[in-house]
Amino acid sequence: MSDESGIRVLAGRYRLITRLGHRMMRGWDTHLRQVVAVRLFPPPDGSDQVVERASALLELAHPGLVRVLDAGNADGEPFLVVEFIAGTTLKARLAEGPLPPEVIGPMGAQLAKALAYAHSRDVVHRDIRPGNVLLGPGDEPYLTDIALAETPTPAYVAPEQIEGRPPSPAADIYALGLVLLESLKGQVEYRGDDIATMRARLTHPPRIPPDLPLTKALEAMTAADPSDRPNATECVDLLQGYSRKARVQTRTVLIAAVSAAVVATGVAFFVNQSDHNPPPRQASVEEPLRQAPPPRRAPTTGATPAGPTVSDASTPVVQERPIATTTTPAEPPPPPQQQLKPPPQRTTITLTDSNNDVYVYDPQDNQAEDQDSEYQAVLPQVKNPPNWYKALQHYWKVKKPRKNKETTAPPPPS
Repeated sequence: MSDESGIRVLAGRYRLITRLGHRMMRGWDTHLRQVVAVRLFPPPDGSDQVVERASALLELAHPGLVRVLDAGNADGEPFLVVEFIAGTTLKARLAEGPLPPEVIGPMGAQLAKALAYAHSRDVVHRDIRPGNVLLGPGDEPYLTDIALAETPTPAYVAPEQIEGRPPSPAADIYALGLVLLESLKGQVEYRGDDIATMRARLTHPPRIPPDLPLTKALEAMTAADPSDRPNATECVDLLQGYSRKARVQTRTVLIAAVSAAVVATGVAFFVNQSDHNPPPRQASVEEPLRQAPPPRRAPTTGATPAGPTVSDASTPVVQERPIATTTTPAEPPPPPQQQLKPPPQRTTITLTDSNNDVYVYDPQDNQAEDQDSEYQAVLPQVKNPPNWYKALQHYWKVKKPRKNKETTAPPPPS
């Protein structure tokens, strides 16, 4: 069915606007008035099973899962409505090159948290691949198309599934490990869709270089035996442990670099000061030390000598005099400055009557005045603030006009 503009309307509710991918449309929910993503499925004989399996996902709600909003069948065509994530896929991002380890660690931990939530509710994803990982506006990862695929993608199938075992949480962990390994290396580990390529992983485990970050986590997640793989919660600890270790190492390197820079700056400053301030010149041993001879003091007691002596004639007599000292009184400390308190703020209520006269009511002074201060009314104290207008309208007759002018009480506010 289509509306007047020619846009197809699905189930009388969802307007299909633009194409997002293969059988994936960006739509508009006319009931909730929000943007949604609508996936259309070909109408096979078991279309009811797709709708039934998708309807069981309506109760799942996790920050790392694209939430399922609705599922149904319109004119024999099953459809699925999920929340719209404005971003790109991990597959499109890897087309530009591999991702740095400091990005893959937190991304893998977030995806493992979403898987742990789904596995705790007995839900298996069945088809984890870069095309089913969405990256939001802030590169936050989301798992989409959970529990919808009939068969997994051959490049990310687990070894036990090749032998015919059903999908399991351990198979999701294996596929997630291959996705993270591909994000680090920038290439698919197992290429091809034929049976020979799929069976190659039974005898050839993934090639994980020993110096590659996250080696321990990736080796555990891609173990050939599903019983040797960690569960989703343990994967979170493994991937977060690397991220925490990387942050500690980065912080240690930064602290060492800053410390070295501070030491180098101090040494350079000391050398620069030594060049500009030469040591003082020391006196030579041959130069005599010139000191003034001590003055002679006049005798304080005893008789005056009879005849002059050589010392008396050649050296003047120096008498000691007391040195007068004056004491200046200390100035008193300045008085502390008093901080002025700001005036209390007053709250007033403004209203307009049918004559377009503006009145201002001041609850603190319990007075009401018009804007031109021509009239004034004194009201009783109102304990219940919502009833102030009724009191104002009731006691308006006792207002005291400053000028002879008849006025009426303002009508209640609409």
